[in-house]
Amino acid sequence: MKKQILTGAESFEEMVEGNYFYIDKTMFIKEFLENRGKVTLITRPRRFGKTMNMSMLKSFFDVNLDSRALFDGLKIMGYTDIVEKHMNKYPVVSLTLKDVGDDTYEGSIEYIRGLVSEIYDKHFYLFESDKLSLRQKELFHAICLGKSTEEGV
Repeated sequence: MKKQILTGAESFEEMVEGNYFYIDKTMFIKEFLENRGKVTLITRPRRFGKTMNMSMLKSFFDVNLDSRALFDGLKIMGYTDIVEKHMNKYPVVSLTLKDVGDDTYEGSIEYIRGLVSEIYDKHFYLFESDKLSLRQKELFHAICLGKSTEEGV
């Protein structure tokens, strides 16, 4: 089957699994790891692949995934030290605000609160681990239930 060009895609997984044309940008992962600072700001003009690159990073680092097959044949797989040390080893928080479209401030806050609650649900294994203090677990649970406020629990 011939590869097709997929326009408007935002998902690395969809791009690779759908057998669409994909320009291998996986060396961005290596660059990202080598040029670490406290904060990484990624700027590009509209439609230059920011969301796709973020999706690729999530697929590579997310502890909840087994994404080795997605990256099979891509350049980053040639760096076995990076792959072994970092692939699917970290909790990844991925949040997009593009669908926050409520007409009111309160409605937008509720929508964002729901998004954050979903992220906490995806990382519930942290609640069950010994990585969090009792206080952190209380806040974690409240956020999962959507009962937290700006001030805390």
